[in-house]
Amino acid sequence: MKICTILLLFLTSVCHAEAIFEEQGFHWYTPEPEKEEQVVTDNSQAQVSLPTLSMYEQLMQKRREAKESLATALLSPSVENTVDYMRKQQEFAKTNQQFVKNWEIALLLHPELDYKLNYPTDNNALSIRNDEQSFLIDRVIKKSSENYGFILFYKGESSLSQKFVNMLMPFVHSNGIQMISVSTDNRLIPGLPNSVHVSQEAVKAKLGLKAKYQPALFMVNLKTQKLQPLSYGFMSQTMLKKRFFDVVTNFKRFSYEGLTL
Repeated sequence: MKICTILLLFLTSVCHAEAIFEEQGFHWYTPEPEKEEQVVTDNSQAQVSLPTLSMYEQLMQKRREAKESLATALLSPSVENTVDYMRKQQEFAKTNQQFVKNWEIALLLHPELDYKLNYPTDNNALSIRNDEQSFLIDRVIKKSSENYGFILFYKGESSLSQKFVNMLMPFVHSNGIQMISVSTDNRLIPGLPNSVHVSQEAVKAKLGLKAKYQPALFMVNLKTQKLQPLSYGFMSQTMLKKRFFDVVTNFKRFSYEGLTL
C-alpha cells in the first residue's frame, strides 16, 4: 500500500513537470545569460603619484648625481662628460654662496647666534677676552676659597711631588685656602701644612685606583665634606687656576655662552 502511494506521488510530479515543459518549452531550465557589467572608465581620476622626496632626500639625490657625473667624467673622459660635471658643480657652488649670504644676514639679525662674540678670533679681541677671563677666574677663586679646602696626597720621596708642592703652596697662601697634606710613604715635604702619615693601602681603600696617581689634589666642600678630584700629577699654577674655576662653575668656561657669570 505504501509503495503504491509513493509511485502515485512520483507519477503526479512527473506529469506536472511534463506540463510545465509543454507550456514553456526547453528554455524553462536554461539560465538567462548574465548581463555584462559595463566598466566605466573615469578619465577624470588622477593618476597615482609617487611619494615626494623630502628636502634632505633631494639634496642627497643631487649629490649622488654630481658624484656619478664625476665618476663618468673620470672613467669615460670626454669634453661632454666633463662639461656635465662642471655644470652640476656650479649648481652646488651657487647654492652654497646663497647659503653663506643668508648666514651672514642671519648673524646680523640674531647676534645671539654669533659664536665669535663669546669666542673671538681676532688677536686684539682675543687678548682683551683673555685678560677679562683671568680677572674673572681670580675673583671666583677668592670667593670660593671660603667654601672649599684642599687635600693633597703625595709621596715625599717623589721629585714630581716635591716640584708640585713648590708650585702649589704660593697658590694656597695667596688665596687663603685651608689645606691638609697626606704623605703615603712616611716622608714629609717641608712647608706643607697639617701633614699626616697614611699608608698607601689606606689611601687606596679610600680612593681606589685614584690613589695610584700622585701627587693627587682634591677639593673638599667644607659644608658637605664632599670630595672632588682637582688634579693628578704635576700641573702649572695657570692650569690649576683654570681647573679650580672649572670645577666650581661646573665647567661653564666650555659652554657655548662662555664666561657670562
